[in-house]
Amino acid sequence: MSGYGHKLVPPPVWWPAMRAGETDGRYLDTTPDLGAVGDTILGINTVTVTIVRADGEAITDQDLQEAGTAWPNTLDETGLIPTIGLIAPTGAAGVTYAITLTVNGTAQGRVFIRDTVLTVAATLG
Repeated sequence: MSGYGHKLVPPPVWWPAMRAGETDGRYLDTTPDLGAVGDTILGINTVTVTIVRADGEAITDQDLQEAGTAWPNTLDETGLIPTIGLIAPTGAAGVTYAITLTVNGTAQGRVFIRDTVLTVAATLG
């Protein structure tokens, strides 16, 4: 992940781990970035989510994925905090994912990109 740490490219945000078999949401607070300049996200439909395995292996149906209607993506009333619904199949246990959120046009016309990282832990029991 070269380029991280440069003042224009912040390091990825580590999201709390999920358990294999879990469906849950993770949020990203863009207030320090967009809110600081009076900008907002226009709607959750402007947010694109890209999920890749950090180990470089190809994504399969046993990997982390967006939850769709099981946990719909949402945007809070301030237009600054998108929540992304995710499903972690049991086959995703022990895998770390790099997730990129791209806002394809803010209220002020920006394209906003933020990288996150999430690890799927084994199911308890």
